[in-house]
Amino acid sequence: MRRVSAFETCRLDEAQAALGQTYYPHRLDQLTTDPDLTMSLRTVRLGPLTLGRLSYGAEVSLDFGELENAYHVSIPLSGSVETQTGRQTNIFTPERACIYLPHQPTRITRWSADGVQYGIKFDRDYLEAELRALLGRPARTPVTFDPVLDLSSREGASWLALVRTLTADLDEDHSLLYNPLMSGQLVNALTTGLLLAAKHEHRDLLVSPAPAARPRTIKLAIDAMHAHPEEAWTVRGLAELVGVSVRTLQDGFARYVGISPVTYLRDLRLERAHQDLIQADARHDAVADVAYRWGFRHLGRFAADYRRRYGQSPSQTLATT
Repeated sequence: MRRVSAFETCRLDEAQAALGQTYYPHRLDQLTTDPDLTMSLRTVRLGPLTLGRLSYGAEVSLDFGELENAYHVSIPLSGSVETQTGRQTNIFTPERACIYLPHQPTRITRWSADGVQYGIKFDRDYLEAELRALLGRPARTPVTFDPVLDLSSREGASWLALVRTLTADLDEDHSLLYNPLMSGQLVNALTTGLLLAAKHEHRDLLVSPAPAARPRTIKLAIDAMHAHPEEAWTVRGLAELVGVSVRTLQDGFARYVGISPVTYLRDLRLERAHQDLIQADARHDAVADVAYRWGFRHLGRFAADYRRRYGQSPSQTLATT
């Protein structure tokens, strides 16, 4: 199965349409007529992440407006890019990656003729769900990343090494890296790595020492849910199991886990269902069977929760495997 898409054109309208379909709608203008435009685009979609390499062979500008449903990281491999994000203007070269936010207008005022970039589109819901999971509690969103990621720093260089691993096979039609059984873990690592390497308002919490150990009663409740997430657990049932009141259990989860027992159980079931869908065979398995297996009785709600977390519907995950 072909996983990498390749596109080349010398026409401005075709270049605009191709990038708009793969990444975001935008306005593309050529700033000079010499040299002529020779746009080249190679991309691969890995669930909630789109990864690509782009060049124009001519000096151009791009106006995206607000990205709305995505965070985007551009990594120059050669040349330079001048950007306007909100009220900030920056110039990016191969040692400086640019992070675009979903809620701010984004414009590339000049992409140099020799410019080549990796572009990584992170589904907004997926990245924000990963942040919540890392923090162990809800977080204020959208995440306000600093627009500049220093790729020469220790953290930036480590994250760039992950990017290079995933981009190594962009010139191949088929790659073991892009098989869903492997790519899901790599996408998760790349997302977590960005949250740890880039500057944003939650980073100090991510890199700070771990909180104090959870009380035994909270651990027992969590262990019970992990052992049998498909069971129809209630807060009252869990409280009786570990020998505390409902209020004590709820307060303990709020303090030491950051979410309610019900939310914890739902997220755990989603993880189990996600793994099953990745490993399932679309010829013999159905989304409904997987959902029921892990305790989901309302398929519409399951599908909505799944999309918010993984950036695609359960049926899309199943169809890709």
